[in-house]
Amino acid sequence: MPRLPRKPSAPRPYGVGAVTAGWTRRKASRAPRVVVREASGQPHALSPDDPRAEALLNAAERLISAAQREATG
Repeated sequence: MPRLPRKPSAPRPYGVGAVTAGWTRRKASRAPRVVVREASGQPHALSPDDPRAEALLNAAERLISAAQREATG
């Protein structure tokens, strides 16, 4: 029985551009994000250079460090 022809698939990016795009996506997914909820309950992402975001990130880092010290000590 003869094989059916393959269905054409969506074009896939090849080459350096695809590698760079994948690296950029992975880097962006690892970047810290600050999301707060408004009084109405809607989430709102703060920009990374917002002073409130920096303060919240610093507090989160201190909290994580304290929890790790308690777990190991």
